[in-house]
Amino acid sequence: MSVQGRISWSNLQGHHPALALYVPGGVAMRNGPANAPFVSINFGAAGIAYAIYRLARARGEHQLLALANEWVQKAFALSSQPKAYDDPDLGITPEAVGQASLFHSVCGLYCVHAFVRIALGDVDGAARAIEAFIERSRVPCAGPDLTIGAASLLLGCAELVESADASSLLDLSPLRKRGDEIADVLCEVLESEPIATSTRIRFLGIAHGWAGLVFALLRWKRATGRDVPLLAVKLDELAELAIPYDGGVCWTMLNDSLSLMPGWCHGAAGHAMLFALAHETLHVPKHADLAERAAASAWNIETPHGSLCCGNGGNGYAFLAAYRLTGARVWLERARVAARRASADTSTLIFRDSLYKGALGVAVLASELDSPATAAMPLFEPVRFNNAVTQ
Repeated sequence: MSVQGRISWSNLQGHHPALALYVPGGVAMRNGPANAPFVSINFGAAGIAYAIYRLARARGEHQLLALANEWVQKAFALSSQPKAYDDPDLGITPEAVGQASLFHSVCGLYCVHAFVRIALGDVDGAARAIEAFIERSRVPCAGPDLTIGAASLLLGCAELVESADASSLLDLSPLRKRGDEIADVLCEVLESEPIATSTRIRFLGIAHGWAGLVFALLRWKRATGRDVPLLAVKLDELAELAIPYDGGVCWTMLNDSLSLMPGWCHGAAGHAMLFALAHETLHVPKHADLAERAAASAWNIETPHGSLCCGNGGNGYAFLAAYRLTGARVWLERARVAARRASADTSTLIFRDSLYKGALGVAVLASELDSPATAAMPLFEPVRFNNAVTQ
């Protein structure tokens, strides 16, 4: 290995001890992910590949991009193994999560493959990966929601457009067409019922609820400029359902209950990121206020959990969103506190190699604290890379 390579691996490990597992010769690279599902973005090798790709893009390091590509190839090799994308013990089955989720199926792996090929400048390889992503996205999915359904696929489309726009040789028209088709499906859902009285979708939050559908459409509007008139209406409906909490605002888990949850998936952290993106995209002042107040509630609703999905990891990204929105240093400090709290979670709810449910995601958060302007919840918030990957 070259001296540059050794320096890159050392730097990667130096950002967070957990990342040492994923370098050549590391335990995870030798033995594969420790827990099933072994390949999905949410839990497995595709998520590892995406995490390293993100670090490579943020820091402009070709050596890390080559490592991300190795993890993509490892993920494809593992895809034929039992429990590649499911684990009945965790309730993750094709019946529960469908077969076309960005986070739980081979769709996500094709998407990550495309990101890496784009960053490597491989136009033909990127085009083939995007074509495979589009084809697989047509497999029936488990409804509209952001983690297991159509909204997750729209997140993938949006990030691919954002990542590929700089490549004038890559034809994005099939991807844009597919994204518009998915957006049309989500718009029909938005038109179907008021949020407050909906019986089809009772969840309010990001993972399985209305906030997630609106967020995915905001991402698509930001990436492509597509007009989605219902976004303002649904954001107003969600705003009306906000309840005061200890100096901030939060949302109940369901539209007909009083139960609260922490974190990104059902909690105020996800709503903070939603309204921060709404302000960035629609430029409505009250959205900025709601984003900061939701972040305040995320700070005050304490949790011992560490993951990006359900705990302090997701809170950390909400605080970084509030910092980018306001410039107030208190939010950056709170993001650092959240990362420390997340790192302290050693419970059985933390999976070593999981991006969204484990230590890997926390390591990515920790590595991004020094560059808050470009930090983004992985494969959720818009990418903000401002540099190229160099040889």
